[in-house]
Amino acid sequence: MTTYTIQVFNQSGVAKSYVLFMQPPQSGGTPVFANAWVTFNSITTGGFDSVIYDDSVYAYWGTSDTLAPGTVVSSGGVALVDLSKSDQVPFAGSAPTGFGPVTQGQVPPGSFSIVAGADFTPASGFVFGWAKAAASPIPVPVATISAQPNTVFTFTPGNQVFVTDYASVPGQVIDVTEISGSIAVDFTGKPQTTATVIQNASGTFVVEYS
Repeated sequence: MTTYTIQVFNQSGVAKSYVLFMQPPQSGGTPVFANAWVTFNSITTGGFDSVIYDDSVYAYWGTSDTLAPGTVVSSGGVALVDLSKSDQVPFAGSAPTGFGPVTQGQVPPGSFSIVAGADFTPASGFVFGWAKAAASPIPVPVATISAQPNTVFTFTPGNQVFVTDYASVPGQVIDVTEISGSIAVDFTGKPQTTATVIQNASGTFVVEYS
């Protein structure tokens, strides 16, 4: 399994906080929200921080009374899924709440699905999505959607990681339409496994691969 490193180097001239997030997939008329994945808080000018991660992807479930920008989704559970096998995982809302065994599914390769049972209602406040581990061994949700009973949710995780100067906490829902000036890190098709994102004095970002 390949390991990747993203470094963020603040050359802006002032202290900045940064967030790493992934573009959420679309799911018909139901909004899929992006969650802050990795955050670097108050990096002084000339300072830097980094995160190391791999290709692992996790199905995620959690609870939240509301799912909207500003909401922090931080509890729940995960199940490791294999995108090459189109894995699917069942979810039970009644006790013991959580995922059942992962099995090979029928969705296209590169995707996985969560199969919701009929033992909860939308008012239960469950959310589904996908997560990745990074700064903590506990995976952090990177995309979430309000769960509905008796429904199959299919997710196709992306590879691009976006970096911008923004104050947040891991798991917090962010409104990507309000974020400008972000830069994408994408290792797809590249032999390099390290990306250094530099914010210049103008506030713009550049990325260098090595």
